[in-house]
Amino acid sequence: MEVAVWMITHRGPNRASFMWGSSTRNTRIERMWVEVGTQFALRWRAFFTRLERRHRLDPEEPGHLWLLHMLFLDDINADCRAFQHEWNHHPISGIAKNQTPADMRLLSDLTQGYLPGDDLNDIHPNLLSRYYGAEGRKRRLGPGQTGAGHYEDDPSEDTEDLDDHVAADQQRHVRHAPIPVPSSNSPFSQENEQIFVQCLHAARAEELVPEGYGLTEAEWGNVFYGDDEEISLGRSGKKAVVELPFSVWFRRAVEWAQALQIMSQLLMLQNGDI
Repeated sequence: MEVAVWMITHRGPNRASFMWGSSTRNTRIERMWVEVGTQFALRWRAFFTRLERRHRLDPEEPGHLWLLHMLFLDDINADCRAFQHEWNHHPISGIAKNQTPADMRLLSDLTQGYLPGDDLNDIHPNLLSRYYGAEGRKRRLGPGQTGAGHYEDDPSEDTEDLDDHVAADQQRHVRHAPIPVPSSNSPFSQENEQIFVQCLHAARAEELVPEGYGLTEAEWGNVFYGDDEEISLGRSGKKAVVELPFSVWFRRAVEWAQALQIMSQLLMLQNGDI
């Protein structure tokens, strides 16, 4: 629901900003997902597949999911931002006349105006008119305030109220229970998590390559580590080979193994197993 509310408030109502149910003709978003996949997402999926196949990742283990977030979420977000930057600066043919999304945003700000710091700047105008009216949301004034020069203590209340309105309107589309999200909470106490981070920094500084995690040449046998990984696509099970350059992804596999070894040992101590 939160994704639906965000899309509708920022992209507008009654224009398929969020599509409930199945769609076989939503070609615009399908093309976008192809770009997201080919530019960076498939490489991360292939890498996680490799960690599971060769480096002892257990996707059913909450601690392992937490470790993935801890190690790689910043890198994934950086790839998302890089893709966003490239997408916003690529020319769009047709009605856009080869303008980039960034060009169109700049021209919109120049012609329509922009209010710095206003929480409602990014809200679609149709929604503002629908829920707040032409004059916007009525401001609550304190004693002695006339409205001139006075602002609300918490301007985020505007967007919170709007989100509630949109969520209530969209509730009729919800026809199933929410899908449970796998737990990814930290397995450590606060003190032990700090110890874990310190140990991980030390292992990285010494460039340790743990044995028993499929990372040493002795464990590879006579086969090179490899620069690609095979993954399955869609329900058909179609196979695709994704390139994972050794210079980038082997280092990340080592970081995973270092962290997993340290986490396993600390958890044994924390749980009194050793």
